[in-house]
Amino acid sequence: MKQVTARKRVLVIAFDFPPRRTSAVYRNTHLTKYLVQFGWQPTVLTVTTKLGGVEEPELLECLPSEVRIERTRYLPVSGWEDSTAKAIRTAGALQSRYDETKQPLLDRWVRSAGDLVRSCLYFPDDTVGWVPFGLARAARLIREERYEVVYTMSPPRSATVLGLLLKLFFGIPWVLEFQDPWYPPNRPWRRRFEHWLQAFMLRKANAVVVMTEQHKEDFHQSFHVPLQKLAVVRNGFDEEDFNFCTPPDKDLFPPGYIHLSHFGTVYSDSTGQFFAALSEFVREYQDVRRRLRINIIGYPDKAILAYANDGELREVIKLYTFVPHHKALQAMRASHCLLLFWGRRDFSRLAVAGKTYEYLRIGRPILAVTYEGGVKELVEGAGAGWVVQPEDTEAMKEVLKSVLNEGATNAPLGPRHPEFVEQFRWDRLAEELASVFDSVLSHGA
Repeated sequence: MKQVTARKRVLVIAFDFPPRRTSAVYRNTHLTKYLVQFGWQPTVLTVTTKLGGVEEPELLECLPSEVRIERTRYLPVSGWEDSTAKAIRTAGALQSRYDETKQPLLDRWVRSAGDLVRSCLYFPDDTVGWVPFGLARAARLIREERYEVVYTMSPPRSATVLGLLLKLFFGIPWVLEFQDPWYPPNRPWRRRFEHWLQAFMLRKANAVVVMTEQHKEDFHQSFHVPLQKLAVVRNGFDEEDFNFCTPPDKDLFPPGYIHLSHFGTVYSDSTGQFFAALSEFVREYQDVRRRLRINIIGYPDKAILAYANDGELREVIKLYTFVPHHKALQAMRASHCLLLFWGRRDFSRLAVAGKTYEYLRIGRPILAVTYEGGVKELVEGAGAGWVVQPEDTEAMKEVLKSVLNEGATNAPLGPRHPEFVEQFRWDRLAEELASVFDSVLSHGA
């Protein structure tokens, strides 16, 4: 692995950056951290820290002193929603929330009007209020010093708009990254315009970075982006996090149970029939309630909340709030099996959950509920556990039976195929990204 003194400057545009803690923060932080080892000096343009939400200031401590961070103001264009909804409810509308078939006509009309307003205001998404402030600061930075490359990290999409504007106004080589696919909205006119905007961005960018081979192929087929312009730089893990990871806290999970744990957000419609299979499993094997615990650490969806409040699974499902990253790694180590709910076809085909790579590095068996795609390829390639179709309740029950029978054997931690997993270390991925930057420079703007 080559290591050289940082000499070329890259302006990294990332809305999500520490101390804010979001799903994108870990990629944004660790790639920035290691770029300095491969000839690139990052300046990070991001938003002010006063946005609220979950924070993890410790993530800033891992960044080398060479990384400069510039923060700007941000106009929350969605700020009107809470007060408007409160006023409408006070007037007697919006009383029903979830069951659309039982909503009064007034409620349906109000919600439709709200969707229309959002569709007009939130373009390309609800972080558009950062664009004027980010553009002004970026222009000032470019006047102050020379940047060889602008690198935009997305989501959210405001970063991509900034990258496009800087490319058009200043002509600086632009590397456009999509961590997730750009899913089309429902309204036809908005879908057409976003499709045009995405195609325009892909044409103007000097290089496009995606997370999976499937996403690369999709851009090539759907937008006719040349393959030599596309690069796959996956998500990963930081080996330093595991070198200094302390043993699991004995009080983290109650002892005496087999623990299956999911970390992070559970997206809507992503669990498939897992909890239906779990209900059947509990009914078929009476001792499951006193032996098994399903831990959800993060944000559950409505379906999990309903099952957690159901008498049949109330004892089995345990909900936890987000924990700091080092605590999450401890909890992974303390689990007997790691759950990964990725059961939507659009997610499965083009995207990979970032937690997958830390799951692989921890080395506990993984139960992935997903279709064909990147997650399936990773779990099977690493020999890391089971991949089951979201509708296959019988396969899920068989896995649960195996985990109960084998989970308490305290198998040693660590990947079964470490040489496969090591390719996803952040330092190695940062070297790949630096190579993309170098290639862009060699071909000119």
